[in-house]
Amino acid sequence: MSGDVSVGHGEGIGGTSGQHMLLKILRSYRIMNENGNGNGNENAAVMQPNAEAPVAELIATSPLPSPSNTFHWTAGKIALSLFLFFVAGVAEIGGGWLVWQAIREHKGWYLALIGGIVLFLYGVIPTFQPIDNFGRVYAVYGGFFILLSYLWGWVVDKSRPDLGDWLGTGIAVAGVLVAFFWPRN
Repeated sequence: MSGDVSVGHGEGIGGTSGQHMLLKILRSYRIMNENGNGNGNENAAVMQPNAEAPVAELIATSPLPSPSNTFHWTAGKIALSLFLFFVAGVAEIGGGWLVWQAIREHKGWYLALIGGIVLFLYGVIPTFQPIDNFGRVYAVYGGFFILLSYLWGWVVDKSRPDLGDWLGTGIAVAGVLVAFFWPRN
C-alpha cells in the first residue's frame, strides 16, 4: 500500500482488506488428501497451488482499504489512547523499578518477580489502543515514557528534573503528539 497514509483498520492481515486477501490466497490453494504423498503420513493434507488463481495476481488485485475502514479520531478515542499511554507507562516504569529494587538495591527476589509480572502486563496494555499501527503506537509511547519516567523519579525517588529535562521532555511529547494525531486520509 505504498503512498497510502490512511490509518485504516483494513491495513495488513488483521484488517478487512487483509482478510479478503488472505481468503483469496487460501482459495487459490486446494487441500488434497493423497495416499502415498511421500511424507510418511499417508493421511496428511498437502497444499497445492490452484493454477487458475496465481498468488501474485491475487496479491496485486487485492482491494485497498475503503473509506469506511479509515480510522477517525473522536474525543473518546483520544481520551482512551492517552489513558492507555499513562497506564502502560506506569506499568513499565513501575515494573522496571521493582526489578531495579530487587537487583540493584538488594530488596528481595519477590520484587523482581512482581516487577516481571507487571512488565508482562505492560506488554498487553498497548494492544487496547484504538489504532492498529504497532510502530506508531510504540514510537508515540516513547514520548510518554520520557515524561512519566521523570515524574516517577521526582515523586518516588525524590530526584527532581532540571530545566534541560523539562525542555527535552516537552519537545519529545509535542513531537509524538503531532505524529500520533496527525490527520491521515
